[in-house]
Amino acid sequence: MKKIFILIPMLFLILSVSAQTKKVKEKDLKGVWKLVINIDKEEIVDDIDDEDNVFARLMVKSAIGFVDGILEELDIRFEFESNHRLKVTVNAFGDEEVEYSNWHININGELIIEDSDSYDSDGDYWLLEGDVLVAYDKGDDVHKSNVYLVNME
Repeated sequence: MKKIFILIPMLFLILSVSAQTKKVKEKDLKGVWKLVINIDKEEIVDDIDDEDNVFARLMVKSAIGFVDGILEELDIRFEFESNHRLKVTVNAFGDEEVEYSNWHININGELIIEDSDSYDSDGDYWLLEGDVLVAYDKGDDVHKSNVYLVNME
C-alpha cells in the first residue's frame, strides 16, 4: 500500500498551469476531501520527441494505461481534523488503510501537509482555486492543475 503513495508525488510532475488562487483559511478545510489526479494522456504521448521510434511511443502508452488503471482503483480521502491532525483514508484494490499526519497554514495562507511515513510532501503546498484545493511545488511555484482536492460535502 505504501508503494502507491510513492506514485503520487511522481504524478504531480506531469502538467503545470497557472490560475487564480486565494489563501487557505482553517474554516475552508471543513469536510472530507477527495484527491483527484488527472493525466492528460495525449499530451504525454505528444511530448515524445522521437516520432520515428514506434517502440518508445508504445511503451509510453502502455505505462500510461498501467498508471491510469491504478488511479481508477485508488480512492484517497483527506479529513482535516482539529488540532491540525490530518486523517488520510486510502481505499485501493479492496483494501482500506488509514494514516495520520499533521497540517498547518503558513503565514502566506498556504496549506502545508506534513510528511508521513509514506508520503513525502517536501516543497508541496496547496491553495484554493474556487472551492478546490490545488497542489503547488514550492521550489518552482508550479501549479499542478492535474492534482487537486475536491470537498465531498
